[in-house]
Amino acid sequence: MMKINNMNYVETLVAFIVGAAATGALVVFFSYANFGEVSLMEVSSRSNGTRMSSSDQLVSEAKITNSTIVVREAPSEEEKFENLRPLLNRAATDDRTVMLTFVNAATAAEDSLLDLFLESFRVGVNTECLLNHLIIVALDQKAFDRCQTIHPHCYFLEVEGENFTSEKFFGSKGFLKLVWIKIKFQQHIIELGYNCLSTDVDILWFRNPFRHITVYADLTVSSDMFFGDPDNLWNFPNTGLLYMKSTKKNAEALEYWYEARERFPSINEQNVFNKIKREFIYKFQLKIQYISTDFCGGFCNRGKDMNKICTMHANCCVGLRNKIHDLRNILADWKNFTSLPDEIKKTGQFTWRVPGRCIH
Repeated sequence: MMKINNMNYVETLVAFIVGAAATGALVVFFSYANFGEVSLMEVSSRSNGTRMSSSDQLVSEAKITNSTIVVREAPSEEEKFENLRPLLNRAATDDRTVMLTFVNAATAAEDSLLDLFLESFRVGVNTECLLNHLIIVALDQKAFDRCQTIHPHCYFLEVEGENFTSEKFFGSKGFLKLVWIKIKFQQHIIELGYNCLSTDVDILWFRNPFRHITVYADLTVSSDMFFGDPDNLWNFPNTGLLYMKSTKKNAEALEYWYEARERFPSINEQNVFNKIKREFIYKFQLKIQYISTDFCGGFCNRGKDMNKICTMHANCCVGLRNKIHDLRNILADWKNFTSLPDEIKKTGQFTWRVPGRCIH
């Protein structure tokens, strides 16, 4: 029989215990570190140069300190977006209303949609002041960098695992992800206590549409098709321009809208809205109003009276180059109109050119 030296035995036993403890600690550590899929709003974000720590993006974090496992819980939604608050405070109106538009590198590039969008405010009727309340939400680094050179209120919303740099064609997988990110972000703005008007970047602003947003409506939306009554649910919505008050039921409705994407996986947020708009009323008692296309028009249904028009949307149009081309013509038509004497403007005879590349 082999004799075991007492000292060797003790050393072997100690080594075994230490090794087992270290192995157990690593097993616990990696079990916590394996947190699965990151949700849509697990994002890193920057506001005018401020960046959240990357550790804030983890659902949980484990550390080994003197053989003790320390687990830090995931930050709350408010903690993840804490650097958004100062930007909201700077941009908000006295009644805590902010305007949002979303861009990527393709739409924020020089001479692309963002430049046309901002120029329309500057040549519109009493619209330039609205830029003080506009937050441009950039979805990639290039868009954020460009925004910072041309606008004071920029926010970087970087979605983990997604690349939104290039053009997203209507109906594509990337396009659908993008539109739902917008809805979720608007919900967060509402929950932070701010009224929110979201506008697509392919909308030109010539007059202030807020005059057509009534106090009693919880949600106001522009229209693709308008049948004369702003309360008529048969109006077809265009969610490219969407205003929502900061209320609990609006936040719940936005969450409900977002979750409804699972029921309608192949269509965009606007068509989902149209399918569930009656559910908004029954479940949340929302008061929904539609803005006439006479005031907030688009290529689908253009408001022809340039004395009334507030916004013009490049809807019913596929392709970034096509939108840029036809919106440039719309902007040129507006400049020509505003240069006319008042007596000619009032005749109503001057109107838009037909969008040549978008409408045939």
